[in-house]
Amino acid sequence: MNLLKEIDLARQRLLGADDVPGLLSAGWEIFEVVMAIAATSADKSADMYPAFTFARGSAVSGRNAIAFAPSMPACHAAPSVASLPVAGDVHEVADAVAGLASALSARLREAAGRASDADDRAACEDAAGHADQISKLLARGG
Repeated sequence: MNLLKEIDLARQRLLGADDVPGLLSAGWEIFEVVMAIAATSADKSADMYPAFTFARGSAVSGRNAIAFAPSMPACHAAPSVASLPVAGDVHEVADAVAGLASALSARLREAAGRASDADDRAACEDAAGHADQISKLLARGG
């Protein structure tokens, strides 16, 4: 499997999440995927090194923002993307990650609007902000 397919699978899981715990879990996974991709992609293109490095930091912050949300499920699977090599155009991968982060931000903001717990709402809003930052950093022309 390649990185673009892994990103697409993560997007499908995000879109399939239908409640706050499911969205938090999908968000955790996506932030983990972004961290792994950013770590392996940063050295592939000198002009993208800063963007991937800062995106990785935002992914860590986003994951940490939802880690202790009251509705966050206890179990988290490690992303399979960590073992995938970066192949192909690193800019294409960056665009795909930016799109995934944008979709995550939108879904987290939806979850914040539906969450009955104030701490869940705050976690979703905080994580959505970090996802926005990833999208801005990695989108072409961002």
